[in-house]
Amino acid sequence: MVEQVIIDTDPGTDDLAAIYLALASPELKVEAITTVYGNIEVQTSTRNALALLEVAGRTDIPVYKGVVKPLIRPIKFAKHIHGDNGLGGVELPIPSVSVAEGYAAMEIVKRVNEAPNEITIMAIGPVTNVALALSIDPSIAQKVKRIIVMGGAVRVAGNITPTATFNLNCDPEAARVLYESGAPIVQVGLDVCTKVRISKENLDCIKESGNRPGAFLVEAAEFRRQAYSKAQLTSDTETGVFFNDLPVVAYALWPELFEVQQAFVSIETAGVLTAGQTVAEFTGQWGHPEANTSILMGVDGESVAKRFADRISTLEPKSSSLIN
Repeated sequence: MVEQVIIDTDPGTDDLAAIYLALASPELKVEAITTVYGNIEVQTSTRNALALLEVAGRTDIPVYKGVVKPLIRPIKFAKHIHGDNGLGGVELPIPSVSVAEGYAAMEIVKRVNEAPNEITIMAIGPVTNVALALSIDPSIAQKVKRIIVMGGAVRVAGNITPTATFNLNCDPEAARVLYESGAPIVQVGLDVCTKVRISKENLDCIKESGNRPGAFLVEAAEFRRQAYSKAQLTSDTETGVFFNDLPVVAYALWPELFEVQQAFVSIETAGVLTAGQTVAEFTGQWGHPEANTSILMGVDGESVAKRFADRISTLEPKSSSLIN
């Protein structure tokens, strides 16, 4: 059965890997893309989303622009990892299609209500759009199939502070709205993201396939690899790259490759040094017998990486040039 998805995103060098894996997978039908600030400004993330779809020949998928900033906090970006244009400095042609009319949060509400229990939201940027949608119509928490969130760190350090990950640290209040909404949540955090290394061999496989999306992804990957190395975010960047958003889509496709644990997750909003931390109380501990989140705690990273490379290699159109 094909799963209908809305991808809420801030493209983003790792977002493009996740988006292209979704487009390459017949098990998924991308109904819409909603954009959010995060890695770069929302205006740029929206343009990037449109351009990524055009490169893949999928301008049939509507893109809805979302919020420009967090609910109450100052805005922050991650251009040191993604480049000023969000795509590692790789330039794409100006999109020939325009953003769809309407607001991202309202479109999420509309689509979930129109297809109850059928829509999966893949939240791979700050979750402000999703929190606004849940605030506009709290009933969609019981109508959405699931919300797969890229963010959080339980047994490893964060990547923006020692305790928090970038997406949730950008807007902890929005993350709290999401986690307290009652919606079925899958947390795809650094506990698994740092274990999925896309090796040089994987990238060579993609490059040799000769398709435009793959060629673009490989070029953008090099900027990301160098950025991670400079920031010392991992110790294993010399022979590969990590696309943190990729496991969100991979889990939807191949759940058997992941270890899942149930927990009650709270979002820290009051701490000066811990804002956005995912505080996980595993089932039966500290008075929380009921879980609100399925947390991915383990992964067969090598298998995910190989399947990812194989899928991306199937994308069309075929061309070694980004501008043809």
